[in-house]
Amino acid sequence: MKEERTIKAVVFDLDGTLYEDTHHFDYYAERLKARTAAEHQGNFEDDYQKIIKGTHPLRIGRVYDVSRDLILIHKNGMVSEAFTWDGEKLDDMGVRDLYSEKLTFDMDTMTNVGDLWWVPNSIGRHYGLTSSDAAEAFMETRTFMTTPDFQLNTIQAFNETLEGVKEDVQLVLLTNSPEEDSEIILEKLGLKDSFHVKVFNGNKPLKTKERFAMIKEKTGVEYNEMLSVGDNLINEIQPAKELGCFTILIDPHEIGDQGDADFIVSNIEGVVPILAELVLRKTMVK
Repeated sequence: MKEERTIKAVVFDLDGTLYEDTHHFDYYAERLKARTAAEHQGNFEDDYQKIIKGTHPLRIGRVYDVSRDLILIHKNGMVSEAFTWDGEKLDDMGVRDLYSEKLTFDMDTMTNVGDLWWVPNSIGRHYGLTSSDAAEAFMETRTFMTTPDFQLNTIQAFNETLEGVKEDVQLVLLTNSPEEDSEIILEKLGLKDSFHVKVFNGNKPLKTKERFAMIKEKTGVEYNEMLSVGDNLINEIQPAKELGCFTILIDPHEIGDQGDADFIVSNIEGVVPILAELVLRKTMVK
């Protein structure tokens, strides 16, 4: 039976959602590689290229257990398979012994490789870098992204659609990134004045639901009248769906399964016709 609902607030992620450029991930990988011991830097580069090509056990949609140096396949936090960094598969009993409970994701010891930021990060941690090293490299990358040398391609149809719906729905930005560089990126995208509410340093997924509760309070919109749009299934989609929000997963790596989100699209342009429904004041149908 279909459920009809009207969307009154749309919550967007920033990186990987509002723009499709990826060259900054190479920069981040270089900053992390430079911090690793000299004897590991060649392996770092080899692993990075293999992961990008899909020939390494680590890939988008999997989890890296930093403390055990294991790569995990899971569904809704329950581990089904585990591999060493070199691809050796653990037997079923070993998996059950280590991962009998649902995973708790954080940004340090159990990392959800839900987008390309976490690929260089995981490689760096494998080769001995600390979370502080990764944070420093991340901030260097964000600083680079604010310079004139870093260009972003705007999606004109998307920008126009946001302008068309902002009188009818509340537009919210919820990003893990810091405010200063995020504002510069929004300006480069032509979206600096597009949002009614902006939430920075979101600490997703640990605090996704807490942030949505704050958004609910700020906007006065109930969860079942919110639409969450993001490229990271665990950060933006699953927690929002559990709260009762409508969801759109931007899934360029095709890691989502049917039912993971209300809509699954390959890029931000795929979001445009869905938001156009709001421009026309139509009801979203689930």
